[in-house]
Amino acid sequence: MKITGIILSAVLFCGVSFAQTKKAESSIQLSFFKKADNSKTVSALVMGKNKDNKFLPAGNAHISFYAKKDKELVLLTKTTTDGHGKTSATLPKDLPLDADRYFGITVKLENDSAYENSEEELRLKDVNLAIKLNPNDTARIVTATVTETTAEGTGKGVKDVPINFYVQRLFGNMPAAEDHTVNTNEKGEAVFTCPKGIPGDTAGNMTIVAMIDDNDTYGTVESKSPCKWGVVLPIDKDPFPRAIWGAKAQWGMIISLSILYGGVWASYIFMPFQLRKIKKEENELTT
Repeated sequence: MKITGIILSAVLFCGVSFAQTKKAESSIQLSFFKKADNSKTVSALVMGKNKDNKFLPAGNAHISFYAKKDKELVLLTKTTTDGHGKTSATLPKDLPLDADRYFGITVKLENDSAYENSEEELRLKDVNLAIKLNPNDTARIVTATVTETTAEGTGKGVKDVPINFYVQRLFGNMPAAEDHTVNTNEKGEAVFTCPKGIPGDTAGNMTIVAMIDDNDTYGTVESKSPCKWGVVLPIDKDPFPRAIWGAKAQWGMIISLSILYGGVWASYIFMPFQLRKIKKEENELTT
């Protein structure tokens, strides 16, 4: 009996240990974004496999960001994913480069109690994107220039890079034209003519955005410049007119509802007086 108990305990212990170490399979998707202010961000989307073998966003997963220096990984920061499986890290201004002038970022999901270890590497070149325009130019010519920094520290134009041109709006970027993509020439320049008729603000201001979108070599890089090429929007004297869907209701609706609810409340107020009158008349008849 004692031997049997020992064996049973060992089996149960192994079963519990196996259940505790069982983790979900995971995967990582990376993207790179260099903003107009030259700040660099790497974003990670982490997915975990559920019981039905479907990958879903992995919330609260432990993520580490590393920079590759020679053959070593240098820890940049550690984060956890949000409820959508997303997290990001701002990269330092100067990153270690390899012999081909590429930088490497490795993102790892590691030491997590719910997910298996996984990692993904991003290897890109740091590129500069500058936008130039003359606000007084009636032809509305926009020139975007793409350059790589050489080992000697000089800028070198990059050919055949697709540049997309947008107009910045409140909730995102709007293509500046139906055909808004121009490839750079030998000098690394992409020349775009901004069309007329694009709405601006009340002073005609708008912002032109040049962007390298999700490039295999450079990631996503943007540059922007303000100008006064927009159509001047007139100031709305009544920005919140009376309407069913607006903040102010129409007068007809206000009057109708006032009569309706007024009649209901008048009935409530009139009823006690009628009951009091009936009670008084009843007392007079009984005396």
